[in-house]
Amino acid sequence: MREIYLWTEWFTELAERIAADDGKEFLMERAGRVENLRYGDLNVDPFSFVYNLASLGPQNKVQTYQEVVDAFEMRHTLPVDCDDAFLFPPFLAQDNFVLQPEGDSQLFWHLFRAAVHEPKNAGQHFDGALEIGGIAIEKLTQTLFLINPSAFLPYDDTTRSLGIHALQDAANWAHYQEGLQKFRDAFPGCAFYEINFFANLWSNEDMRKRDSHFFYYQARTDNWVGHRGDLWNGDDPQLGPFYFEPNNWVFVGEPKRGQSWNEYDETEHGRPSFPVDAPRPGEAILVRTGDNTGLGIGIVYKNDYRDRVAEDSRIHVVWVNKVVHENLRLRGLSRFCGAYLDQRYAAPEWTGTYALLDRLYGREKPEAIQGTPYKPGEKHPFNQILYGPPGTGKTYRTVDYALAIIDGVSAKDVKHDIERFHDLRFDANSGTGHVAMVTFHQNFAYEDFIEGIRPVLSDGVEGQIGYRLHNGIFKQIAEAARREGDKRFVLIIDEINRGNIAKIFGELITLVEESRRLGRDDETEVTLPYSNEAFGVPDNLYLIGTMNTADRSIQLLDTALRRRFAFVEMMPEPEHERISKDVDGVNCQEMLKVMNERITALLDREHQIGHTYLMDVNTMEELSGVFQNKIFPLLQEYFFDDWAKIRAVLGGNEFVSERDAPRLPADLEQGEDRKIYERLPSNDERWENSQQYRQIYAGDD
Repeated sequence: MREIYLWTEWFTELAERIAADDGKEFLMERAGRVENLRYGDLNVDPFSFVYNLASLGPQNKVQTYQEVVDAFEMRHTLPVDCDDAFLFPPFLAQDNFVLQPEGDSQLFWHLFRAAVHEPKNAGQHFDGALEIGGIAIEKLTQTLFLINPSAFLPYDDTTRSLGIHALQDAANWAHYQEGLQKFRDAFPGCAFYEINFFANLWSNEDMRKRDSHFFYYQARTDNWVGHRGDLWNGDDPQLGPFYFEPNNWVFVGEPKRGQSWNEYDETEHGRPSFPVDAPRPGEAILVRTGDNTGLGIGIVYKNDYRDRVAEDSRIHVVWVNKVVHENLRLRGLSRFCGAYLDQRYAAPEWTGTYALLDRLYGREKPEAIQGTPYKPGEKHPFNQILYGPPGTGKTYRTVDYALAIIDGVSAKDVKHDIERFHDLRFDANSGTGHVAMVTFHQNFAYEDFIEGIRPVLSDGVEGQIGYRLHNGIFKQIAEAARREGDKRFVLIIDEINRGNIAKIFGELITLVEESRRLGRDDETEVTLPYSNEAFGVPDNLYLIGTMNTADRSIQLLDTALRRRFAFVEMMPEPEHERISKDVDGVNCQEMLKVMNERITALLDREHQIGHTYLMDVNTMEELSGVFQNKIFPLLQEYFFDDWAKIRAVLGGNEFVSERDAPRLPADLEQGEDRKIYERLPSNDERWENSQQYRQIYAGDD
């Protein structure tokens, strides 16, 4: 919204009035009319006046600013009641900018007038002000920014957080100007007040939480239904209120005649094809006109469409680049990951902004080679399997591994973001997304995974069965990856060891090898049996499998698969931070550790109990439920109802009861004492007795 920068017009007009030839007398006389800003010191300088204005508390702002408007006979009104209005940097409340002797007042008047009329010639006065005690470059540049927000930028903790130019102890005018140029290079075409707005937004946790999970979206400004011409920044007075650039927004146009806003087709006539409620704070909008001309890049700070799709909904952005890029060469209206913006999408005017966003969002850009897919380097194997006992978070971690591959970063540096993972899910019908997921089972076959023939009812003939070629998920995502060689795709295969690998992969087990991938030295294609098409696996498609070692031993895994996949072991973490050490006196971390040591001794290490079973268990009721419904049944499965071993794992507590068997007929007696073991009934109060759990790891103390 244009209101976010209206404060600049107000301060600029005020500064111009104060900078008149009779400025000192004018300021003293007019400032005396403002009740909260009365000055008894005749040497008051304009910096102290402006600084004092900015230091007012919220309760005094509205009344005082209106008094200033009246006293100085100003044309502009400061929109202090606008929710989106970012007024100025926060200051510490104090009476004056500086308590200076008589002679220093003239220095600040000279600097003030230079800042208003000739900012490029303010250097001598700038350096002189820094030599005065109590004046630091932060305070000085904050106030200069209010005086002339188009020529100065605050040099404080907020702007320094962008990492563009580091202050030195001996800061001076030359050093400050060097920094301003670096900010111009990083934010081409943007005013300093826009840069400062972005810096303050960046200090908000909601903006920074994107981390490496950062998207660019595209939006067009031309050929919009209901409007003529281009909506970036034209000269048609009828379209002025709708223009993107001055209003700091992007929107989707209007529905077709006779159609409601809830029914409109957002894919026609140049409207964005991405869901308009998808962009989140911290993500970016790349705005273009036609197929080849980029107009700017904006960072989303609010999206009305996330609440409702309506005529007045907007995606609100702060522009970080407003320089035209004539050779964008992007077609279609698709969302694409910013980590893969390489030289094909850049121009000298845009590379500084890309570098800034890469740094702020902590992304490592993968090696980009003109016209070829990205090479994965050593970070991510093409094929890998996360394996371990149940409950160790294998499927959970596939989300992190997939996002790391997409972004070209290490999995340990990725923040778990299930919402973004869902946004990335592959849709073969629309051709969107980069991550697909499938679960193997005993009945899963080649025809489900690669391609096959499926029966369908023939059109127009009741009850007539026809047959149609069906592409499986592997073929679908492989073809999508081949079409978009500059992006990475991931196929997650959950429970990979539960399927018949030879039956499911068929001849394609060879093609997933790194050396056989398309684009590699030994690239290989095969002819598919149903479609007779040539098929190869592109080298921007990654496979991630999960394997439960308690379900099927890793030693029995298909040899061909073992040779082609890297294996990442995921074992229980008894000391995980989300496992409590005190649930009504029960140390769940120690309990899990001891149980797994006994399971390993009695059975093997592949049948341990994963830490996820006990994560976020904080009450005895929750602990009882986990033990009855998850852990105890798992032990029964592990030991085939060998109750003696189950009791041993549980430290001999009373969850397994023992009693003598009734006497058998004489002809059935075997001359030995027989025992009957039973699990406690679910309503038995001992399930919630903390002593029963402590006995598992501490004995009968």
